[in-house]
Amino acid sequence: MKIEETIEKIMTSDKFVLSEVEKLRVLYVLKKEIRYELQRKEESHTESVAEHIYAIHCLIDYFLPIENPQGDWDELKIHQMAQYHDIDEIETGDIVGYKKTEKDYEAENEAAQIVINKLPDSLQGLVQNLMTEFDEQITIESKFVKALDKLESVLHMYDYDGKNFLHRIKYSRKDHQKYKKDYIEKFPSMDRFENVMAEVFEKEGFYYTES
Repeated sequence: MKIEETIEKIMTSDKFVLSEVEKLRVLYVLKKEIRYELQRKEESHTESVAEHIYAIHCLIDYFLPIENPQGDWDELKIHQMAQYHDIDEIETGDIVGYKKTEKDYEAENEAAQIVINKLPDSLQGLVQNLMTEFDEQITIESKFVKALDKLESVLHMYDYDGKNFLHRIKYSRKDHQKYKKDYIEKFPSMDRFENVMAEVFEKEGFYYTES
């Protein structure tokens, strides 16, 4: 299927979007495949930051030609930015986005610098520049990676474990709109995915409600 045909189907068919989500989630199986014949022992759903980053790389390969069919965005920079955008969590650990305070965001910046200073000299300049660009959110590449960072978790949560997790943290549709929509809506096809999935989450009871 040509890119133009894919875009048209994304923009006109909810059924097609859901089928694409299911196909993309085939790659997500590797998140749960543990190496060396070992097993993950937690009974509850888990995901490492590295597994999240892997999924973003997968989504870059799918969405980049759709959102930028003319091909003039810097693909290498996009992949590199995705690779390093969460390095602060090496120091801070992961905090659920909608629970972060201003103090947490300040700590992220300090933690990122600590990590950068620990890296090989040959990497420090590259990672510093990528992190600065990502934080400033001025370039199309940084906005694209930020939007994918937000969208990836929506696809990740689309299963039984994800539904239970969203209920456990009392994650509502209002939370979803507040912390994701502004970033994703800049990209038409990604925005369609987000809108379709939000409706599915609503209908299938993924969001927490007081009732």
